[in-house]
Amino acid sequence: MRFFLLSAFFVVSAVAGDDITVTVKGFEKDDVLLPCDCPNRDLNKDFKWQVEEDEERGVKAKLIFSYNDGTLDFKGNLSHRYETFFHKDSSNCSVLLKNITKEDQGKYSCRFYSPQYRCFFVNLVVCGTPIFQHSETHPNGGNVYQCVVKLDSYKEPNIQWTLNNGTCLSNSTTTNISTTYSLDEETDVHYFHSRLETESNFLSEPRCQVNVTCPSAMSSKSGTSKDPNPDPYFRILCKGVPVVLVLGILLIWCRRGTSHNFPVREDV
Repeated sequence: MRFFLLSAFFVVSAVAGDDITVTVKGFEKDDVLLPCDCPNRDLNKDFKWQVEEDEERGVKAKLIFSYNDGTLDFKGNLSHRYETFFHKDSSNCSVLLKNITKEDQGKYSCRFYSPQYRCFFVNLVVCGTPIFQHSETHPNGGNVYQCVVKLDSYKEPNIQWTLNNGTCLSNSTTTNISTTYSLDEETDVHYFHSRLETESNFLSEPRCQVNVTCPSAMSSKSGTSKDPNPDPYFRILCKGVPVVLVLGILLIWCRRGTSHNFPVREDV
């Protein structure tokens, strides 16, 4: 799964002269691609990415990195958070920003010569964590757990409720799980709501997860698994009974064989 295709989406928001501005939306802890197409870039002149000044948020302009004459300088920034692609494709000046947080939100610029000086602006909007969970207790008993999964496009996730010990929960006589869907047309964010209602008192709070591999239906149905180390007394019993049976059969066979050997009487 390519993170920069799934965890962010782009909206062209303004065109001013030759400079283009796009909006990129991503979720906290995801990786997002800050796009920058730079065809016919002058390889003999510098190329750089920087954070633009934002007076309202108190953010000052800051250079992320510059590239010139074969030297890539991150200016003291955490280089492992940025992945570049121009070494393999000189016309791809995009940057992959990893493990984003709310602090990464803001306006970025990609600057290069092609052949004139060009600026490509990117507004990064961080939407928060893609999975949000909360719980409540009904006055008449029973617990309700709710989970919301936010996605940038419609691709129905495999939402699974699990316990800390790895047990996967499913619909039963005491547990009911339902899923609904909604779309925020203003932000174009897709919401998948999962609701778990149960009368069981779990030792730990169920967790809402996506794309979890659960045990097979047979093992889930039985709720037990085969013990690879059976009880030692059971092993002794299994091995001892056949031996006793075999010895018993041999003993009976021997006794029956000797019982027919009558002594021979001699005539006087």
